[in-house]
Amino acid sequence: MPVPFLGNELLRGERVRLARLLDSDYALLARWTEDMENQRLLRRSMVYPSDERDMRDWLGKVDEYQFIPFGIRTLADDRLVGMLAIKDIFWQSRHCSFFINIGDAADQGQGYGSDAVKVMLKYCFWEMNMNRVGLEVMAYNEGARRTYEKIGFTPEGTLRQYVYRDGVYYDVHLMSLLRAEWDARYAEANRRKG
Repeated sequence: MPVPFLGNELLRGERVRLARLLDSDYALLARWTEDMENQRLLRRSMVYPSDERDMRDWLGKVDEYQFIPFGIRTLADDRLVGMLAIKDIFWQSRHCSFFINIGDAADQGQGYGSDAVKVMLKYCFWEMNMNRVGLEVMAYNEGARRTYEKIGFTPEGTLRQYVYRDGVYYDVHLMSLLRAEWDARYAEANRRKG
């Protein structure tokens, strides 16, 4: 007997849902770039605050076959708490990577990010038919690395002295999760929800 396909549950988790970014979201996305500490946890390159126009230009130029942005919205009140983007999509070899940002400090550590990553993985494996999802995390972002390991990501290597911050070079750790690993851990629970 075939398993029924997911409807709206495809982009919904326990606490958040992934949604298309709205025109009204760009001002908030730009405001989040003013938090230098947050930006330095996420970005490998030089950080600099953006304005609303910068955000619109950046996201307006993306190629949907290589970069798929989502807003992260709470289920409780449909509030935008972050952004997640699937990127570096290689269709032939079925792999991609992603980045995620929970924008305001008050929303960080509330489980929104880990829930959004789990929803994104469901989308990557069941909608996009990816076989591997990877990520990069700065060595000084220990909290994120532990969260990714709890979700099921496996460390696979290090880019040594890859990021420069305040006169110091830091490593970047590479991690990934394979479809078979995700299936063993999450697939049955996701089917029951659908």
